Amino acid sequence: MIPTLTYLQYHLVFSLPVILLTWYLAPRYDRVRRRRSAVGIVILVVIAFIYTTPWGSYMIRTGVWWYGEGAVLFRVLSIPLGEYLYFAIQTVIVAFVLHRIGFDPTFREGDFARAPRIAGVVVGIGLCLVGLWLVTLDASYRYLGGLIAWVGPVLALQWGVGGGYLIRTAPMWLSATLVPSVYFWVVDRIAIEMGTWVISTEFTTGVTPLGLPIEEALFFASASLMTVNGLVLFEWVLDWNDRRETGWEAVLDRLDPAADIVTEPVADGGDRPGTGNG
Repeated sequence: MIPTLTYLQYHLVFSLPVILLTWYLAPRYDRVRRRRSAVGIVILVVIAFIYTTPWGSYMIRTGVWWYGEGAVLFRVLSIPLGEYLYFAIQTVIVAFVLHRIGFDPTFREGDFARAPRIAGVVVGIGLCLVGLWLVTLDASYRYLGGLIAWVGPVLALQWGVGGGYLIRTAPMWLSATLVPSVYFWVVDRIAIEMGTWVISTEFTTGVTPLGLPIEEALFFASASLMTVNGLVLFEWVLDWNDRRETGWEAVLDRLDPAADIVTEPVADGGDRPGTGNG
């Protein structure tokens, strides 16, 4: 077995270098785009803390996973400091990969189409219900069912807001989800082999492609997906708002009588208001 690393040592070895690399490779935007992308990342990190903490705390307290001896220095609400850092680290890495791949947040006609938005909400709610049902079905589905129930509401909200945009840009967000997920799968498999954390065999299905519990693979993929969708929808909504404000300004200009007044030069070199009718 590979020697066990503490959770913080794990981040120093596997997380910090990747954050620095993806930051270096990320594109350099103009001031407005840079500010919007930074604000989006901060918002997603805060949401990750708020939304994941109760779920993760429950999973740890009920024995779905635990940590190797000496791997954790201290905890808050049963969650190790390293796990809290992971909330932010994964969000930042996924964000940098997304911006490296690139996406266009421009709002277009049809992005508010009802069909994909309704379908997304239905699927998200359905996932939540299926997840809760799996949890009650058998102990081996606790992780899988709890994960699906945790993901469902977020997907329902995201697709309810921007289902049309997500359909239009599917190749982008699929690739931006897959690339970081593969990395997290690899390092998660290493951490499990080292014993930094341990996944329960009682509360998982036992399906382990390439030695990685399927629940872990789905967790990192779904967390990356929710992060990508959240980031692109944030900037997309801002672009929609920009266009809406521009549209209202144009309407107000047309309603403003002063907009129709032109100035004509007069003999003394001054200007006078006129209507063009002399």
